[in-house]
Amino acid sequence: MIGGLKGRLALLMLLQYATFGAWFVSFGSFMSKGLNYDSVIGLAYGSQGLATIISVFMMGTLADRYFELQKLLACAFFLSALSLLAIATLKLSVGFFLLLVFVHFLTFIPTIPLANALCFRWLENPEMAFPRIRAVGTAGWIGSGLLVGSIPGAAQGNVPLLIAAASCGILSAYCLTLPATPPRQTQVGQGLSALLGIDAIMKQGSREFWIVVIATFLIMLPMAFYYAYCNNFLTEAGAIVQIGPLRFEPTALQSMGQVSELVFLLLLPVFLGRFGVKAVLLLGIASWALRYALFAMAATSATPAMWMLVTGVLLHGAANDFVQVAGQIYVNTCFDEGARSRAQAFLTTVLMGVGTIFGSVVANQVYAAFTVSASRHDWVMIWGTPAVAALAIMAWFLFAFRPARSFPPKP
Repeated sequence: MIGGLKGRLALLMLLQYATFGAWFVSFGSFMSKGLNYDSVIGLAYGSQGLATIISVFMMGTLADRYFELQKLLACAFFLSALSLLAIATLKLSVGFFLLLVFVHFLTFIPTIPLANALCFRWLENPEMAFPRIRAVGTAGWIGSGLLVGSIPGAAQGNVPLLIAAASCGILSAYCLTLPATPPRQTQVGQGLSALLGIDAIMKQGSREFWIVVIATFLIMLPMAFYYAYCNNFLTEAGAIVQIGPLRFEPTALQSMGQVSELVFLLLLPVFLGRFGVKAVLLLGIASWALRYALFAMAATSATPAMWMLVTGVLLHGAANDFVQVAGQIYVNTCFDEGARSRAQAFLTTVLMGVGTIFGSVVANQVYAAFTVSASRHDWVMIWGTPAVAALAIMAWFLFAFRPARSFPPKP
């Protein structure tokens, strides 16, 4: 594959994650301060899980069997742009507002596995090349967040949504310039499983594939704690870093985790090549356990050690990339070319759909059980719970996962 196409795929990732990052982080502030919809913020974000379950696997089946992948992406991005524009500009009732948010997730979330599948299709050595291209997407997320953060009061208004809508429109047109990527499987079997596209997963999915799927699904439980409650924990802990005239408060500290993600994405090919997929996945799971152990230990003190808090945040790169991205790369090698879009879609459905709902429900129950008051929580128990869970997952995976072949595959 020529280098110029790698750059075009990197630009796809850059625009896609810049679009997502522009509005997703600040959307709760917009709902609370801009619309006075504070009571339904959880419902809006939670609709992502249901939308993922409904749409992602179906879109993967369409890409594998019926439509050129780049055209399917263009259509999905166009519909996403329209839904974001409507959310940003129309005067809506709460019910219709939530419906449009759900529609947006229905059209946008499937583009994540579809874009991955397109990259895997065109990269000559995806196990080594994909993490570097995916790192450009993380840079896009960081850049769009910095852009929104540099505009005074933007987070409470519709500016992030308008930026994201414009970016989605550009993405839609850009996808039509990408190489034609026709479906690889034109023969469709009989029965409901064939219609839904599950047949290939059931036939080609090996024991090791299912172990990776189960492990990455289970790790969504520890992950849910971080995304939902880390900012609140850092705020109650008084986590502020002062470097000269610069003052880093909790939200800024958490952005360091995104920078860490960028670094570990670049390191991922090196670790895969040197240590193999099992060691990388174990390191990722162990990072979740270590992160929460540090948070729990820091919470035992009235003045938490900043090095524990900062280290816990910086572990985000290893915890996320060495589990989710490594899992995506491994799953791609488990299926033939005619089923890879469905395989990526299936993994996304399990993680961002079922896994998100499962993790959020359990994390919320634990958080509520150890909430003392609105401003006081038993963080030792809150963080200790996912730490123990991650250790249990790591112990099971260590003995259960026994890949029969080398990974990455030898050329």
